[in-house]
Amino acid sequence: MTSHRERAFRQEVGRRLRTRRESLGLTQEEIAWEAGVAQGSISHYEQGKSEIPLGVLIEICRRFGVSPLEIVPSLGTAAPEPGFTARAS
Repeated sequence: MTSHRERAFRQEVGRRLRTRRESLGLTQEEIAWEAGVAQGSISHYEQGKSEIPLGVLIEICRRFGVSPLEIVPSLGTAAPEPGFTARAS
């Protein structure tokens, strides 16, 4: 089952992807072709419906001319899930 936090994360990544793509004047089809995925996949990533594979994210960011760190929200500010306990290594 997907947690609320995971959905929110996917939606934020998708929002950032869409905003960057639109600012560059690119279509979902153009990005899909360059990333080697279907246009419907790009749509799902942008809507936060599907998790984007790392390799696809890297290809899209390469085309956008940005680091994936500019697309992926900061994980350092995320609060741990209730009941989460860090293990000592």
